[in-house]
Amino acid sequence: MKTKWKKNFFTLFVGQQLSFFTSMIAQYALIWYLTDRSKSPTLLAMYMLIAFIPGIIIGPLVGPLIDRMNKKILLLSGDWIVALAAIILAIYGQGGPLPFWLLGVAMFIRSFSGAIQTPTTQSIIPTLVPETFVPKVSGLNGAFNSASMIITPAIGAFFYGSLPISQIMLVDVAGAIIATITVVMTQIPSFDHLGKQNTYFHELVAGFKLVRHHKGIFNFLIITTLIGMFAWPAFSLYPLITTTYFHGSISDASIVEVCWSIGSLLGGLLIGLFATTKRRLTIGVVWYYLAGLAFTLMGFLPDNRHGLWLFIALQLPGGVGFMAANGLFMSIVQQAFPAKQTGRIMGIAQAMASMASPIGLIFAAPLAETIGIPPLLIIAGVSIFIGNIVSMLLPEVKALDHMVIMTDAADDILDND
Repeated sequence: MKTKWKKNFFTLFVGQQLSFFTSMIAQYALIWYLTDRSKSPTLLAMYMLIAFIPGIIIGPLVGPLIDRMNKKILLLSGDWIVALAAIILAIYGQGGPLPFWLLGVAMFIRSFSGAIQTPTTQSIIPTLVPETFVPKVSGLNGAFNSASMIITPAIGAFFYGSLPISQIMLVDVAGAIIATITVVMTQIPSFDHLGKQNTYFHELVAGFKLVRHHKGIFNFLIITTLIGMFAWPAFSLYPLITTTYFHGSISDASIVEVCWSIGSLLGGLLIGLFATTKRRLTIGVVWYYLAGLAFTLMGFLPDNRHGLWLFIALQLPGGVGFMAANGLFMSIVQQAFPAKQTGRIMGIAQAMASMASPIGLIFAAPLAETIGIPPLLIIAGVSIFIGNIVSMLLPEVKALDHMVIMTDAADDILDND
């Protein structure tokens, strides 16, 4: 199949990107709605916390299902779960403002869908794309996501100012229809790896065993999780940084998101065009340092209009460094294990990444109420520097620079444990 991989892959790719585009319009409209109505770091952090819970719980559990089930069904399920939530919001919103509890439920459902779709999509990429193209595809995927996010904050803000929130939610339904058509058209391989009649529980445990035995990946995931605990809370509170600390408007908040997305687009394109499978860890760490420096500088800006414009400008290097690093890091994890085991691995990786944010938000929200949000940006930047220094000092993690790409089964790891 890989000899004709481009047409097959890009059919799926285009559909998923269009679905992502419509979903982000609805997502940003919800964020502006919550920010405008609540004006509270604690309440916004609580909603972000709700949004991360499914990733923690569902991530590891969905991994074996990805390896066992028809991936098309999983992708379509994720799209239509979100579409159903959007329909409920549209119907309920006809009677007036949406209550906060219902918005919390919607956040949870959207996150639940992402906990299914994200690792499924990431596990599909190595099966559709030749090995040498996996880092490039990861970069391009991030670049196109970022391109969507350049436009969607402004579109979400425009829709929020001109349409009821309930009507804006219906764009998710359009996205689900588009994604359904392209998923049906795509040929996605399956693996006959259940010859031993393994149970779901056996494969769930096997996923953890695989990660634990790969010391480089295991330590690397722990380090990135710890970085996320300190970095993601600040990023999650971006809208409030703009509107409360810099005294900006919803339009200013959308400009901040657009500039971050432009930086992310450039970072993804750099990886998509020039990435190779050589020294990915070291190059990724260098890019991550750029993001850490940008975050640190943001934390020292004055709370005036001049500071806001500098905050906006720093989104560009921050987005470039963050996306370039994560594109390379993702390709390392994707290719560290055989393709038939990737679903389990990506589920665990997503769960660890999702776990970092709520733990950080639990402490960050009251801290932001006490000392303000900007110091959280300094903490985020410093954590990136420290985490990456540790990565380069640990021999098992540093060895990922010269990692052998896995294409065949590694069942001996499980059999001998």
